[in-house]
Amino acid sequence: MSFVIGRKAALLVAAAAAAEGEAAGTSIWDGVFTAEQARRGQLAYTGPCDRCHGYKLDGASEDPDMLPAPPVAGRKFLREWSGRSLAALVEYVRTTMPKNNPGYLSSNEVADIVAYMLSVSRVPAGGESLQPDASALAGIVIAPRPQ
Repeated sequence: MSFVIGRKAALLVAAAAAAEGEAAGTSIWDGVFTAEQARRGQLAYTGPCDRCHGYKLDGASEDPDMLPAPPVAGRKFLREWSGRSLAALVEYVRTTMPKNNPGYLSSNEVADIVAYMLSVSRVPAGGESLQPDASALAGIVIAPRPQ
């Protein structure tokens, strides 16, 4: 019961922080991870993630040889998570993935995998690594590609 309450509280804090980040204009499009971090994330993704979400990160809902899972990169993924903070995404991945062994990945591996997910979504890399720090990530909003 306390895990459920704690998780709900974490999501509420992340949602409030996302609103603050949106007001400040900080988004995933501001170079929030490095190319090297995305490369590490690609390695960490292989195995625990690609079995369900596909090696192209495009989901596997139609593949009979794979467990059904949503895409974790691209337009559909960004649309699904739009308006939420990176803190919410990182916390979700950290506490629920992989489905058969939640919590298996370290906080650094999760940050690297999220950087890889963003990279595959064609979000540009920057000069600073994405840190697995909820307070820092709370101010970064997931948003559709700017026009």
